[in-house]
Formats: sequence, C-alpha cells, structure tokens
Amino acid sequence: MTETDAPVVKPGDTVEGRYRIIKALDSGGMGTVFLAEHVLIKRRVAMKVLRPELAADADVVERFMNEARAAGTLGHPNIVESTDMGFTREGIPYIVFEYLEGTLLVDEIYRLKGIPARRAFRIAHQIASALHAAHTAGIVHRDLKSENIFLTDKDERPDHVKVLDFGISRFLEAEADSGGRNTTMGTPEFMAPEQITSPDKVDRRTDIYALGVILYEMLAARRPFQNTGDAQAVLHAVVHDLPPELPHTDGPPGLSEMIVEKLLAKDPDKRYQSMRELQTAIEAFFDVSRPSGSMTPLSIPVPDTRHLTGDATTTGHSVSVASKRKSRAGLVFLVLAILALGAGGGLTLVGGKAAKPAPAAGSGELAALQSDADQLASMLDDGLRAAALRAQTIAGTPMLRAGIETDAATLKDMAATEHLFAAQPGEVIEVFALRGKDLVSLVRIPDGARGLVPPATGTVRLDAGDAGAVAVAAAPVTDQNGGVGGVLAIADRVDLAAVRRALATHARGAKLIGLAQPLVLDKSEKPGTPATIAVPSKELKAGTLSLQATLSPATPGPEHDPYGPVSYACWGIGGILVVLY
Repeated sequence: MTETDAPVVKPGDTVEGRYRIIKALDSGGMGTVFLAEHVLIKRRVAMKVLRPELAADADVVERFMNEARAAGTLGHPNIVESTDMGFTREGIPYIVFEYLEGTLLVDEIYRLKGIPARRAFRIAHQIASALHAAHTAGIVHRDLKSENIFLTDKDERPDHVKVLDFGISRFLEAEADSGGRNTTMGTPEFMAPEQITSPDKVDRRTDIYALGVILYEMLAARRPFQNTGDAQAVLHAVVHDLPPELPHTDGPPGLSEMIVEKLLAKDPDKRYQSMRELQTAIEAFFDVSRPSGSMTPLSIPVPDTRHLTGDATTTGHSVSVASKRKSRAGLVFLVLAILALGAGGGLTLVGGKAAKPAPAAGSGELAALQSDADQLASMLDDGLRAAALRAQTIAGTPMLRAGIETDAATLKDMAATEHLFAAQPGEVIEVFALRGKDLVSLVRIPDGARGLVPPATGTVRLDAGDAGAVAVAAAPVTDQNGGVGGVLAIADRVDLAAVRRALATHARGAKLIGLAQPLVLDKSEKPGTPATIAVPSKELKAGTLSLQATLSPATPGPEHDPYGPVSYACWGIGGILVVLY
C-alpha cells in the first residue's frame, strides 16, 4: 500500500474528539466505511471517510456531500439516516450514519437463488416508499441497485429496508438552475436507457426503471442484462434490446408483463409515472397472491334433495289412504278450486286499482358514490402525507436552523439560493419565527402568495382553495440550542381531477363537506336522489369529511301490483284443483 492509498483514520483513532474508530467495515471507490463509537453517549455508528486522493476533486466532494444532504434531510424510515458530518485533521470529509446490522439485498438474492414473490413485493414496496420521499424532496437517486438496499430487523420483524448511497443523486431544482450536467453516472445493469443516451434528462422515472431491475432480479436471481465484463455491451443492450421475459415464478398472472412492459419500458412515458403509482400496483399484486400452501378450496353447498325422494313407507301409506277416500275428496277439490279461482280474481281486481310504479333502483349509483368517497379519501391522504413529509424535510435542514435566528432579509437571500426552498408548482412555503408566544412571518415563497395560517405544529389540515383542495402542513424549526425557533408551513394543491371525472358519470352537484367551506367537485344540478357518504380519511379525524351529491335517477321500472304474486298463486292452485277433480 502506497502512502497515498493509506487510510486517513485507522482503528483506535479518535476523530474530532467525538468518534473512536473500532474497525473497517467496507471499502469502495469513494471511501472507506468504519464502525465507530461516539465517545460520550457510547452509540455505535458507521463513519464513511472519503479517499484522500479524491478530496481535491470538487465534483467528487460534491457527490460525497450530496449523500450527506439526502440522507440527513429526508428523515424516512426506509432511508439510512445521516446524523453528523465533519472533517478529519487532514481536512478529509466524513459522514456519520446510523449503524445497521443485517444483510445486503444482493447477497440475500443469490444466497436463496431468488426471493418468493410476496417477500419481493414487501421489499419493493418499501423501496418505492423511500424513493417517493426522495422524489417529493426533488432528489433522484440515479444509482438504485440491489447492492444499495440493506435488509435489517425492526421491532423483531425481518426485511426492514434501508436505501443507501445517495452519492450521485441528482437534486433536480439545483441542476435545473445551473443548466444541468451531461454526465453519465450509475451502474450499467441498473441504468435506464435515457440515463445513457440523455443523462441531462434524467428524472424520477429513472429510479422507477432501476426498481424494476431490482424486482426482476429478486424473482429471477439474475438481472435482465447481465454484465459479463463488457460494460459497453451492457449499455448497448439496455438502450436497444428488449428485456428477456421473466422466468416462471410463484407470482400472480400479469406480473412478468408489469415488470417487462411497464417498469423496464424503454420509453419513460410508458412506465409508471411516480413511485406512488408503482406502490399501488405492487399492493394489487400482493393482494392477489397467496402464501404457499395457504390456498383455501372453494366450498360448494350441496342442496337438500330429501324432499324430492321422500320416505317410501310414508308415501305408500298416503297413496293407499287417498285411494280409499277418492270419491269423497273429489267434492272437496271442486269446492276448493272454486274458492281459489274466486280469490285470485278478486285480488287481481283490487291490485289493479292499487298498482303503483315500482321504486327506481339506486343501489348501483350508491355503490359508485361510495367508491368515489374511498378514492377521494386516498387522494387527500396522499396529498396530506406528501405535504407533511416535505415540511419536515425542509424544516430539518441545518441552514434553516441557523437562518431562523437571523433577520428576514438574510432568510430571503437563503431562500433564493437554496434549491430545497424552491416552491413546486401550486405550492406555497412560509417560514415563521417564534418571537415570544407569537409567530412572525419571515419569508413567503413565492413572494406575493397569500399568507398561510399554519396548523398546530406537526399536524396537517385540509382547506378549500380557489383551485380545489389544499393540503396544509407545519413542522417545527429548531434553533441552534435545540429549542423551537419557529415553524415552517407548506400549502400544496391536491389534484382531484380523477375523482371529478368519476363523479360526473353518475352524480350531480357533488360537494366535499367538513371544511371551513364546502369544496365543489361537480357544479351541474339535475333532479335525483340526494345522498351523503363519509369520506374515510386516515390523516384527518374520523367523521370530519363527507361527500354530498345528487344521484342520477335510475330508469323507472314497470308498474307494480302489490297483490300480484298472491293472485297468481290463487289462480295456479285453482287450476291444479280443477285437474285433480
């Protein structure tokens, strides 16, 4: 080992007086990961130290810092947490992560020679959840692969996912401001075609492709395009060749088509457009798949046919008695037949006068409205969760903690230069400083937007805005001393176009009730049956919201004779008695 290759730290060293190095855990192209212990609180951590020869490369250092920024600000349970960063005595940067015990997904795949479908779905769903959080914060991973997925235990449950290594992640807003970079980065077998041909156009769908490769690899124990040592051949295949069909697995029908035709589509527009869409698809496949050996046979009821055969002894006895009394029974049959026919005629006459139109059936429309309420709840909950996560992400950034204690002008300058503060379309961000017991607005983004009234810290609220539903969330901003220095509030529109289209097919005048003012979902007014359905939101207090609409009237049914069935029965019985007579 040359002097240049020698590690900056070694077991036994103490870094910045806080972390004692215990042993080396792994070494890669960018640096070495050590097991370390905080000397005061005795907590074990993983410390990643950049290779000394790379510390002079500004691009490499920025990639290294990207990893700290992403892992330190996202705060998602399926993303490895960064707790600290700093520099060694030699000025080499390091990052401190939570210490994980478990196994890499890639090792688990090839140890078992493939992972069962239901287990693969659970793992993929957690990865999608982690990347949804990153994408919401404007971060694309760009190097998602099975080597960067760690499986650990949590609360005595296995397969808790931790996504690692955001080292080459792309911060979309920052790169958009700087014009982007035309640099191809990633692992060839997991790279999407556009990542190779147009690296400046990489977006969230690149990570969706990579997750498709991971899901394929979990099920097949191989990758769609194998790297046999010629990286250029792999890149050519990714861009031009169709992925091989997924080998037979224990997954449900349609799984191979979903992975090959949707996740691994060459055209990004043909893939799922968000990790949330992919999560929904994974949930659907999970629901229709069953654990091995748990198939429950269908239970087919056997009809009771005893009344068709009867008891031989009883039947014979009845025939014998009837033959002896035949002459006397004839007269009885005739009298009963006359009575039955007379009753039938009388009921028909009375029923004709009392006939009323049959009530219009509305069960189908009501079921459709319930489905709309469920879809509406899901869309609102997704919007509320996304707003809360984004508020927590921005509120936890170190620069905001420092800025909250300065004046408004300094914070506005910071907001203009830091990409995390860039409001997404339809979004409003406002930072408040806590001055005594009052919240004082320091900056609002975009400037000129309507001011926000933040909900209680750490909670969410739903408002009716000019353009529809608005999810509002607030998160505390800590000051340099660890106390609460202010609040960051976010308001973001919730796109309800899909539920509006569904309502228009069978309902009129639909409104969401329970907000400060009703939110109109359908303005058309026509006669029909009014109905109100609860909207089962999980993010808001139960019973808070309801969907009110007028159901489209069903086609009127034929006139209904209330005595019809009885009169028909009398006519039938009378006819039978006449035949017997």
